[in-house]
Amino acid sequence: MTNDPNASTSLLKAARAAAEAFLAALDESSGDSDSGPIALVGGPAGPLKYDPLHDDPPFTPDPKGTKSQMSMAYLAYLGAIGRLNAEEGRGATSKEVSEFAQRAGYMDGKAVNGWNSRPGSPRAVENKNGERFLNDDALGWILKDAQRLGLEVVGEIATVPRPPKSRS
Repeated sequence: MTNDPNASTSLLKAARAAAEAFLAALDESSGDSDSGPIALVGGPAGPLKYDPLHDDPPFTPDPKGTKSQMSMAYLAYLGAIGRLNAEEGRGATSKEVSEFAQRAGYMDGKAVNGWNSRPGSPRAVENKNGERFLNDDALGWILKDAQRLGLEVVGEIATVPRPPKSRS
């Protein structure tokens, strides 16, 4: 094995391309149904480790693509918010939301406004004083998506901060 960083980059690109082709074929042959864990990139060594805040998605996310591509887009976008919430101890700014959205395959930050909760209509993202936080339900969704895709989310994920319980 070589220590050449270009060789590692080339191998990673090849693995990503193979993963995308495999997922597309799997989705097409299965009628795009949820057929359980894909686990193609992890193989016998286990799931592929993925940090939505710092890593590029292991295959192309597409919010309007196959089920696997959509799941990757959701995991990339929502996972980045939850990872930022934990790592920085704060919510994502509108600039960060736009960056996360584009990395997840959305056009821009406006394209992910549908994830934001509204009065009487809870969604995956809570807006507190202009900062975005992942909510508890969404955390469960993205962890299931990660498992189905054969990915292991690395790093802590935090959700909406809760006020401390008062002692009476």
